[in-house]
Amino acid sequence: MTVPFDPDQVLPHDPAGFGRWLIGHYLEHQEFITLANQLSPPVPIPDFALQSWGDEPIFVSSWLNAHANIHLALRVPANVTGIDLSDVDLTDDDQWYQWMLDHSSEHASLRSFYGIS
Repeated sequence: MTVPFDPDQVLPHDPAGFGRWLIGHYLEHQEFITLANQLSPPVPIPDFALQSWGDEPIFVSSWLNAHANIHLALRVPANVTGIDLSDVDLTDDDQWYQWMLDHSSEHASLRSFYGIS
């Protein structure tokens, strides 16, 4: 199953666009988890409700940390490197843009390894 993650970047201050991004992102992560479990040997990937979001700082921090841990696990078999995805202030537009760019690039590398077109 190939799930299109489109758009894989979104502008800050766009709740509707971010909601669409959040769902596509979650679905792609679900596909990564499925494919990692099919590797030999299977690679366990933490599962977290990445489709859930809350603007409270404690929720954002929890989401970012869980998401970063998932990416750390996905990187190992793919031999992909990346930034610390938990180290960002999403209320700062410059950091938002850079995080989206870095995250999008990493997802492209993961798609390539896991055979997602």
